[in-house]
Amino acid sequence: MQSKSSQSAQPVESVVDAVLSASRVLVAVAARSLSDFAEEVTLTQYRTLVVLASRGPQNLAGLAASVGVTPATATRMCDRLVKKELITRSAELGDRRHVHLALTKKGLALVSKVTKRRRQEIESIVEAISPQEQVILVQALSRFTDAAGEVPEQDWSTGWDL
Repeated sequence: MQSKSSQSAQPVESVVDAVLSASRVLVAVAARSLSDFAEEVTLTQYRTLVVLASRGPQNLAGLAASVGVTPATATRMCDRLVKKELITRSAELGDRRHVHLALTKKGLALVSKVTKRRRQEIESIVEAISPQEQVILVQALSRFTDAAGEVPEQDWSTGWDL
């Protein structure tokens, strides 16, 4: 006999399917919000800017791991972002092999503009959900982002003085 909690629990497959469906929607929103800047940055470059905005200056290995690329790919990508004046690169005193990467004011402005546009589109989607379901959605997505190790937006999007 199944316990009451296991009877009411969603099978993992249905949860994964729901998250995959939602991720398709969010990827489409992300692509549209970045479309005005498509010539300036790729999606992976934008993710790099978001990591630097949310977690602060990073070394190359840490940034590569956070973005999910190899250090060699991260190096080439950061070279491009430095040329576009979206990030800065500085060597650690005494050891030029240790590089610190940080967001510039221009990089933060780009992240802020894209985030604002994304927030507007997501807000219009969320408004179609009842207030009671919104509460449940916030709880579920908060747990999901915590499990993924993502820094909440409000922790990085306000109060930055570059």
